[in-house]
Amino acid sequence: MQQTARPTSTLPSPRAAISSSAAFSDRARGSPCSMALKGSVSSQSQCDNEPLAQILDKPRLVVVEEPKDRGMRFRYQCEGRSAGSILGASSTDSNKTQPTIEIQGDISHIKKVTVTTSLVTKDPPHRPHPHALVGKDCPVSTGICVVSFNPNTNRCHSFANLGIQCVKRKELDDSLQKRRNQNIDPFQTGHSKGIEDMDMNSVRLCFQCELEWEDGRKDSLSPVVSKPIYDKKATTTSELKIYNLNKFKGSCKGKTEVYMLCDKVQKDDIEILFRQGSWKANGEFAQTEVHRQVAIVFKTPPYQDQDITEEVEVNVLLRRISDQMESDPITFTYLPNNTDPYEVKRKRATTKRDASVFKNSCPTGENLIFIYKQIKAILNYLLPFNSSLVTGRADQLNLQQHCKKCLG
Repeated sequence: MQQTARPTSTLPSPRAAISSSAAFSDRARGSPCSMALKGSVSSQSQCDNEPLAQILDKPRLVVVEEPKDRGMRFRYQCEGRSAGSILGASSTDSNKTQPTIEIQGDISHIKKVTVTTSLVTKDPPHRPHPHALVGKDCPVSTGICVVSFNPNTNRCHSFANLGIQCVKRKELDDSLQKRRNQNIDPFQTGHSKGIEDMDMNSVRLCFQCELEWEDGRKDSLSPVVSKPIYDKKATTTSELKIYNLNKFKGSCKGKTEVYMLCDKVQKDDIEILFRQGSWKANGEFAQTEVHRQVAIVFKTPPYQDQDITEEVEVNVLLRRISDQMESDPITFTYLPNNTDPYEVKRKRATTKRDASVFKNSCPTGENLIFIYKQIKAILNYLLPFNSSLVTGRADQLNLQQHCKKCLG
């Protein structure tokens, strides 16, 4: 008897039924999650992104044009001249720029922005620096710069005619005390340390921004620091430059003595680097061979390939050990190894050649007798009354003996 196939049951399991019922119950109550699911997925994403958008759109201060790292010299007040102006990093001779800040984010309800600029140390924690800022926006004898502007008119502000003025060592404590009295300590370091470990030849600009809202509220943004600014003329931070070498070529074996003229360097903080591609080597010199900080006597290092058959050019440059600052390179040429540096072989060959030419060019005996007869005839014509000057046969014999000696 043929049995008919029983249909498979489509009823949900008890656990699935409970889960489905609970989901339906949630939808019936109209929970926030179910409402979001009932709507669109994009609306939920938009709700989640609203706090993030508010954070990203919060006003913030950004340095859009950094100061030039070695564009100026720190000057003392007693020098009696302008302290100069800090230039922007992208400044050129034809297009001068200045350090520039920008207020980014939502500024629709901001009434005024006040930025206080001061100098801090190069290395963290960024403590107040005793050197002072001077310029048209710097109140007299304060050492700081204070500017105010409406960001709705212009979000950016450039610091023109802002210079750095050195403080004498005996006045450093007084200058730091002045910062304390002005409550200038952007990173709340507490002025805990003294001046012994401070670098007097490098500083950073620190920008403290205060926002004033239309409803009268005031908020302070986190302080922002610029890249370091170095004293252009300080030997520990200045630019390195090679002016000249007395020799631009040397043997690939090295040990060629070279005199270099350069800008001022510290004898214990400088090295001479030879470089070509991945190869590099240091010139050899002692600290006693650095003369008056502007001249170095060194010996070239051996080239990597001692069997070169043609000249090879490499770069020579100065590098400061402390901050790895490098000068612009100049070209030095390695020559193939010369086994006769004093050209002794060439000189000997030249001497032998000259002797051979002289021997081959010596006149024969017959030619000398002919020349002798011509001279005798001339003398007899010019001196007819002094015939004793020419003895005839005796002179001819002496001349023949002389020719034999010359002919070997």
